[in-house]
Amino acid sequence: MADYRIQEHPILAVEEKSALPSFTFTWQGQPMQGHEGETVASALFANGVRIFGHHHKDGAPQGIFCANGQCAQCTVIADGLPVKSCMAPVQPGMTVEPLEGKPTLPSVSEIPDMDAIESIDIECLIVGGGPAGLSAAIELGKAGVRTLIVDDKHRLGGKLVLQTHKFFGSIDACYAGTRGTDIATKLEEEVRQFENVQVWLNTTALAVYSDRKVGVLREGHYIAIQPHVLLTTTGAREKSLAFRGNTLPGVYGAGAFQTLVNRD
Repeated sequence: MADYRIQEHPILAVEEKSALPSFTFTWQGQPMQGHEGETVASALFANGVRIFGHHHKDGAPQGIFCANGQCAQCTVIADGLPVKSCMAPVQPGMTVEPLEGKPTLPSVSEIPDMDAIESIDIECLIVGGGPAGLSAAIELGKAGVRTLIVDDKHRLGGKLVLQTHKFFGSIDACYAGTRGTDIATKLEEEVRQFENVQVWLNTTALAVYSDRKVGVLREGHYIAIQPHVLLTTTGAREKSLAFRGNTLPGVYGAGAFQTLVNRD
């Protein structure tokens, strides 16, 4: 099986990723190599897989488009569950199958105990750990406000972690002359200095309810958060043109290229 992982990068040190432990998972029963820290989508892409399934209406092939968890074109069945492959970490021994048609959830024998959901209180909840969320957290940290940041990715920085170009403008306003990846690191280091600011990564905010509680999913557990103040800093969404065939494998958003080349 061919390995399409990038071996050299003009800016980033890809050798560190190459040194990470590798393991075997299967795609349609065929063994493939995955690396620690990769998503299912990136691992499949690195093994030359471009078609992840077929649409339930017309049977058209589907694959990666946004690689950011915003669309569902890369959905696959991983260990029996439908997942967005660009968000799900690939695991040793994982069994991955294409999604053919509509996904279904497996039947369960026990009804979840909704009363057992953990509930926490926080002064400020920030949903989104990109540049806006981190900047807000820094100011709240300076003011001593008890703050929690939740983000659905494995590290802070949002789109900054994908951007290797140097920013322009003023140094004070937007770190002119500094690469996005380095800005993300600087902001994260500053946030981590504040003991009153907590960070939950790999955590998805699911809903804001009528009682103003925010439901999140963290490490497979549901948690209800009661913030005094809620800041939504979920960033922008890439907008693409609609045209015939725009959902076919081989048509990607700019963010997907940045993710595959600069992050994964």
